[in-house]
Amino acid sequence: MKKITRMAIAAIALIMAIPAQAQFSWGVKGGVNLASNDFSDLKGMNSKEQILNTDNYTGFFIGPKAEVRIPVLGFGIEAAALYSQKGMTIGDNESFKQNSFLIPLNVKYAFGLGNFANIFIAAGPEFGFNVGETSKVFNNLIVGTNGETTGDIKAYVLEKSTLSINLGVGATLLNHLQVALNYNVPWGKTADFQTISAEDVETVMNAQDIENMNMEGMTAAKFNDIKQSITNINGQYQTAMANIKAGTIQVSVAYLF
Repeated sequence: MKKITRMAIAAIALIMAIPAQAQFSWGVKGGVNLASNDFSDLKGMNSKEQILNTDNYTGFFIGPKAEVRIPVLGFGIEAAALYSQKGMTIGDNESFKQNSFLIPLNVKYAFGLGNFANIFIAAGPEFGFNVGETSKVFNNLIVGTNGETTGDIKAYVLEKSTLSINLGVGATLLNHLQVALNYNVPWGKTADFQTISAEDVETVMNAQDIENMNMEGMTAAKFNDIKQSITNINGQYQTAMANIKAGTIQVSVAYLF
């Protein structure tokens, strides 16, 4: 997280070094997030569908933005401070939201279509800082009439900070209204996925390694306690796991003053 913070500060310092003849404007930006989740380093699973639903999850973002443009060259730099909400859908009925503070810093190149509009392309890094819940645990254990346990416990742990790359295209109308389409490519993982099987839970309960273990109200701390208990009993913790990467399509509208 410290490395990402330092990179964000360095990028802001670069903006402050832009020539004096540049034009400055500021405004408000908002839009829709369409998050699509992908996976890597799958272990203990045959398919992605065993983790979660990979369909798009709709969220939103909003916040102030600023632009510095050099009219003669057509280049400029855009910065924003956005509150963003996106998430993941697990199975058919379960989901959780990722609330973040985003700082996108994009280099833009624009070419005009007369006095009415111009078209621009943009690219640059985006720094994300998680400001919501850092983990989500779903208890899918089912205890049968004869005491047998089936199902599993799934845990999703979000990264505290993320780095991604923006690639976008858009148009500015009448020098004030901007409409843009942007794709945000994750640079590294967004979250970790882990699971504990019903068999492992029964092993822990039978060994009574965790005193008065109550499976109701499953939390991240209790999930980690069970993992540690499995390691204590078996000498190792083997589980299904994967890295989750959340790419995002963003459709935005901004107004510059």
